[in-house]
Amino acid sequence: MLASLVKAGTLPPVAQRLPAVPYVVPHPWLTVGKYGGKLQMVCTDTSDWQTTHLLQEGMYGHSILRWLKDGLAIGPGLAESWESNTDQSVWTFHFRKGLKWSDGQPWTTADILFWWEDEVLNPELKMIPPDEAHSGKGTLWKITAPDANTLVLTFDSTTPLTADRLAMWVKRGIGPRWMDPKHYLSQFMPKYNPKVDKTKWVDNFTLMQDWTKNPANPTMTGWMLQKYNKGQSSIWTRNPYYWAVDKEGNQLPYIDGVVYTNYQDPQVFRLSITQGKADYVHGAWTPLGLADVATIKSSQAQSGLQMWFWDSGSGTGSMYFFNRDYQDPKVRQLFRNSDFLKAMSHAYNRANARKVVYFEQGELTSGTMSPKAIEWHIPGGQAVYTAWRDSTIKYDPTLAQQMLDKIGVKKSGQWRTLPDGSPLTVTLDYPANADPNGYDMKKNALLAKDWQSIGINAKLNPVTPASFGQEWASGKLMTTLNWEVGDGPNCLVYPQWLVPLENSRWAPLEGVWNSLIGTPQANQQLNVDPYKRTPPRMEPTKGGPVEKIWQIYGQTRIEPDQTKRSQLVWEIVKIHYTDGPFFSGTVANYPQLVLVKNGLKNVPTYEDLGPQNGYQHGFTNPWVIPSPAVYDPETYYWEDPTAHNG
Repeated sequence: MLASLVKAGTLPPVAQRLPAVPYVVPHPWLTVGKYGGKLQMVCTDTSDWQTTHLLQEGMYGHSILRWLKDGLAIGPGLAESWESNTDQSVWTFHFRKGLKWSDGQPWTTADILFWWEDEVLNPELKMIPPDEAHSGKGTLWKITAPDANTLVLTFDSTTPLTADRLAMWVKRGIGPRWMDPKHYLSQFMPKYNPKVDKTKWVDNFTLMQDWTKNPANPTMTGWMLQKYNKGQSSIWTRNPYYWAVDKEGNQLPYIDGVVYTNYQDPQVFRLSITQGKADYVHGAWTPLGLADVATIKSSQAQSGLQMWFWDSGSGTGSMYFFNRDYQDPKVRQLFRNSDFLKAMSHAYNRANARKVVYFEQGELTSGTMSPKAIEWHIPGGQAVYTAWRDSTIKYDPTLAQQMLDKIGVKKSGQWRTLPDGSPLTVTLDYPANADPNGYDMKKNALLAKDWQSIGINAKLNPVTPASFGQEWASGKLMTTLNWEVGDGPNCLVYPQWLVPLENSRWAPLEGVWNSLIGTPQANQQLNVDPYKRTPPRMEPTKGGPVEKIWQIYGQTRIEPDQTKRSQLVWEIVKIHYTDGPFFSGTVANYPQLVLVKNGLKNVPTYEDLGPQNGYQHGFTNPWVIPSPAVYDPETYYWEDPTAHNG
């Protein structure tokens, strides 16, 4: 594809396009591929998010470091090497020499400093520093670049998880950006271009900054955006300056381009797959589930798709959790009562949900962090995990009713009431655009029925998707039913399920309180109702479970010894199952569907991802271990590329 451009003199030879030491993709199952062809991919999304952002979960190009072996190891990325001082308070990264953006311009540490100094620290852009920018004490790092290829992060205390957090996400997509092309974006900033309208520059800069919708914005990923059709599709073509090679030194990617088509109706999406319009489907990105297996299998002659399964790594499967910071004080008190939370868990027939929703796959669980997390695989860890997993797993509606009676949630006619005798209705809240045939909606219907059977007036409540997050964060919604826990590969790299740190999980207002500690905003509006503050936030109860969790978490941030950090995680876990459960699951580590067109090579099988190669059979569901980016789809190739040029 690029040879003619080189011959015409419009593109340098490949040796001049690669860095001095390219990244060599390390996976043991890889074979040297063939160049050419296109990859047809599909999604279903009404918000126009997947056509751009989710494709990035398949491209690790902007990451400084990379997860390897399903999160069991960390390897180099843009940084060729790195080291820290003895107490892990100073981290130095040595980047590959000769890196180039997709437009051929040099990539340097100035592109990281541009992101930090001109974007994050610019109050007009209102960006929030990523968690990895904070030390173990919660203060911001000092970031310096001695030269174009060296970056130094200096913290005021031991900060042992820095490398882990630089490997997580894909950067510049899902998760913190970490870099932007200064040579391109500076033209849209008044600081660098006096002709820019100072009253309108922020909106225009934000628009130009989105490389997933703006083809002119350079990238470091294997494929770069060629054309964006809002709500319909995105078309990607190879990046001639991509900095990775195969084991023989051939520049990647092998496949010329990717066409990503959005079918907004989930059923039309499914039909496109059975009709053979997709070459590769990564189940974690889609509403496909085990219920679709029979249909996909019966259509294989037409679709040409092989059906594989990787481990999801999920700690919960489809889950539910109550809003600990719900606005009504009487209901809030109930949602903070461990006996109520345990009773509701014992009233949930997980075995039935496992049969109906998951076709007897996965292991029953009360709800935990991923069973693949390293904290469970050191001496003593498995016992902690098992205790958490089994803590409220027993289906016992009689016990559940006894527990509710004991705390005053008694029946008055058909339904139970609050302890003061006032009516109790529990809304089961979920985004209104949820796939009716997906895991979540099937589980939601079963959960509502189980709770109704013990006298809880549980009502399914679809919420406008655009307002769901804001309503949750302000304490207006009771429950969330459309999520799952999968984060890993350790519990601290992204601890938001364990520790309230933001506004989207089980303690939203307390989480925001924590996120503002140490900032000027923390001391503002203290005399205002917590629900009317901007943003809504509240201080946790003194001596309560959230404060205890924060205190232990603070210790983990400055503990350099991994075993001791894991033991501190165990202490947090015990609070979860003694004072909680704060979130509740269905099944753990259910299999995730992966569809691969006949003739598409180098996509790993379940066996390829086995322990004989040092992997964990896949780890598809956590965003922080971007899958399939961790398996380098740039190495996928067609056995016959000429048959896939359409």
